[in-house]
Amino acid sequence: MTRRLAKMLALALALGGAAWASPSFAQQSCGGDLQKLAQRREAELVVINDLVKSAHGKQLDPAVFCAKSGGLNAAEGAMIAYMEKNKDWCQIPDEALAQLKANHAKTLAFSNKACTVATQMKKMKEQQAAGGGPQVQPLPTGPL
Repeated sequence: MTRRLAKMLALALALGGAAWASPSFAQQSCGGDLQKLAQRREAELVVINDLVKSAHGKQLDPAVFCAKSGGLNAAEGAMIAYMEKNKDWCQIPDEALAQLKANHAKTLAFSNKACTVATQMKKMKEQQAAGGGPQVQPLPTGPL
């Protein structure tokens, strides 16, 4: 009786393993994972879009944008890493991955520019506070 039970258990495990490797499981697993990653990315995009809307057409504060863009950079980076790692398993089209990488490159470039400007502005403020800022020449006085 126990030998028959062991054979049935082995058969059940083998069938379960086959179901685990089936494309439908891969699609379900990948779909759920990608959905979570996409939701995280979308939430970060909302943060950035709200920041832009709150500026009302005025120039954004580079320091604030630099700080807020880190979340979007991380979310896109995580999504790209997942897609690259599971490209074959999840049957991710090359075009989808290439498009996300192109968008991520633009996001990183804009973020890096904002962070560079924020750093430069901070240095200038520190220099001005220390009295080492740009020296303004006095205007000539008296008749010309």
